[in-house]
Amino acid sequence: MIKAAIDIGTNSVRLLVAEWQDGRLRPLYKDLDSTRLGQGVHHSGALSADAIARTVRAVANMARAARARGADEVVAFATSAVREAVNGLRFAHLCRDLAGVDVHILDAVTEARLAYAGAMLGDTGRGDCLVVDIGGGSTELAYGHDGVLQAAESLKLGAVRLAELFPAGPGGAVSDLAAVNDYIGAALAAAPRLPWPSRLIGVGGTATSLAAIKQQLTVYDSAKVHGFYLTLGDIEQLLAELAAMPLDERRRVPGLQPERADIIVYGAAILAAVVKRFGADGITVSDQDILEGVVNYLAVYHGSWHFDKKLPVL
Repeated sequence: MIKAAIDIGTNSVRLLVAEWQDGRLRPLYKDLDSTRLGQGVHHSGALSADAIARTVRAVANMARAARARGADEVVAFATSAVREAVNGLRFAHLCRDLAGVDVHILDAVTEARLAYAGAMLGDTGRGDCLVVDIGGGSTELAYGHDGVLQAAESLKLGAVRLAELFPAGPGGAVSDLAAVNDYIGAALAAAPRLPWPSRLIGVGGTATSLAAIKQQLTVYDSAKVHGFYLTLGDIEQLLAELAAMPLDERRRVPGLQPERADIIVYGAAILAAVVKRFGADGITVSDQDILEGVVNYLAVYHGSWHFDKKLPVL
């Protein structure tokens, strides 16, 4: 059984095609296209025509790629940018009409639950943990014990959102990092309190990029990124170094996708603040996230996609 999921995020569109075999997911193909769908949405309230057009094209291309690789079901889901935009439903309808894909707009808590499920598929540890998923428009925090989700929250803190609220200076360096940190700190302080975890797991582009940068990976290697432990000191050092760099220099940093260079500082600032907020020494990076969570859901329920069903308990 081969299933595919397309994650339509604020910053990028991602595809996972995987086979359900002997009770486990086996990845067959992945793809990513940085379409920046949510660019400007937090100011205007609407997705721009250009962003919609390039994102619909990316979704169509990925759906074709998934079907060509044998996927018997392709599910697309959208997160922060689409659920906040006044024309989010219009975008979903265009994906259906032009790309032949139904787009499910996830509410924030469902997004957090699926991210937790995906992270747990790639985690061999037991006990309690907090999964931290930093996206372009929001950050999801999901707490669970022994693989069973117990609480989840979503914060309006995202790398693209912060980049638009606190634009970089001339040349692309982020000089007012103190203001960014103050904003993040206030948002975390106002958020509902979650149980104090014994460990943290980071998923999403910020965490995986920082792990790749720390290891100076000129070619992304999932095996080296997955399970990598970033200390708080690592994150703070990388944050300070990346913030001080001109954008052109940041684009050439080994391990960092050039398309993410203008937002990585803001994501790193969020990650550092969350690690400190929960009193942790660092965070374990997972290369398995909401995409794996969704594909696992499809496999467990044999292709049925209904949000009134309970998500799989792992």
